[in-house]
Amino acid sequence: MHNALAVTIRILRQFAHDRRTLFMMVAAPVIALFLLNTIFGAPAYEPLILVESMPSDFTAALADAGATTEMADYNDAMVRLADANADAYVTTRDDALTVWVEGSDPSKTGAVVRAITQAQSKSLVSLELDIKPITLPGGIEIDIAKYLPIPELELPEPPEVRYIHGAADMHAFDYHGPVFIGVFIFFYVFVTSGISFLRERTGGTLERLMAMPLRRWELVLGYAQGFGLFVLVQSAIVVLASIYWVGFPNFGSIWLVLFIALSMALVSMLMGILVSEFASTELQMMQLLQIIVIPQILLSGILDLSQTPQWMQWLSRAFPVTYMTDGMRAVMLRGAGPGDVWLDLVVLWAFIVLLFGANVVALKKYRRI
Repeated sequence: MHNALAVTIRILRQFAHDRRTLFMMVAAPVIALFLLNTIFGAPAYEPLILVESMPSDFTAALADAGATTEMADYNDAMVRLADANADAYVTTRDDALTVWVEGSDPSKTGAVVRAITQAQSKSLVSLELDIKPITLPGGIEIDIAKYLPIPELELPEPPEVRYIHGAADMHAFDYHGPVFIGVFIFFYVFVTSGISFLRERTGGTLERLMAMPLRRWELVLGYAQGFGLFVLVQSAIVVLASIYWVGFPNFGSIWLVLFIALSMALVSMLMGILVSEFASTELQMMQLLQIIVIPQILLSGILDLSQTPQWMQWLSRAFPVTYMTDGMRAVMLRGAGPGDVWLDLVVLWAFIVLLFGANVVALKKYRRI
């Protein structure tokens, strides 16, 4: 018993002297839980439905069903749907209710159809006869409508739904497929490159390389090229398997999808190498992963942030994974071309340049030149 107590005391002293471990054990789960509580505590999503020449009672019924409505003509509505700046457009043509949906997110499409169906039903009920109660002598009111036969109301015809993007047979998980592709590439490349570079350092390989007539930027470039060939193959396999084997939909260019995935892999590789330069052991590397990677994944778009506080949406724009998510979804779900995702690519490659420079600076502690 005394020996076991001695071992316990030794372990506690190790933790007491390892402030980084103590911080990570407490801070990482608290931050993750705070982010999850903020995301899941946000109000329910309200679809934005554009309307044209619709009765006021129908528009009011849409609002009661939890939708936000705005007036728009056909041309304006088509542009906004194509840019994914609205969820649906509703109009009446040839005495039939027609709905155009943006369509890339099946959950938002479902919310639109539910709101319109509820609005149709409510508008139909409002067409019943408005029979006012009668007042008897003595001020007694009788609601005679309760004693009249209720007319049979025909259920409204379901609206005709037309898709700007996506398709009617898409599932909810299809919308998240592009995100999972990027997140898995980000996570595994980060871990692989970070731990591999850490072993280069702890095994003495880095010291021997630093003794050679190499400049720091040449060393970083050499590692980036070596790891880059590996992540190129890995990214290609993940993307192609996700589309042609798993079955994620892709309405855009497969080459553009591969280029976005490769760009994200390069960001992850350089970020993993940079973080590993501040870790002495694989345990410390995994601790840093918790505080750097997990928040990025939670704010990447894998969960809906549209109803979260504004500061959280701005924070998500500071992470490269968010731009990968936007680009992958635009290409795979909306068939976007290079001209539509150029900003996402520019930001990703800006991160690549920034992280490359940061790695060169971080190597100063090994050699000044």
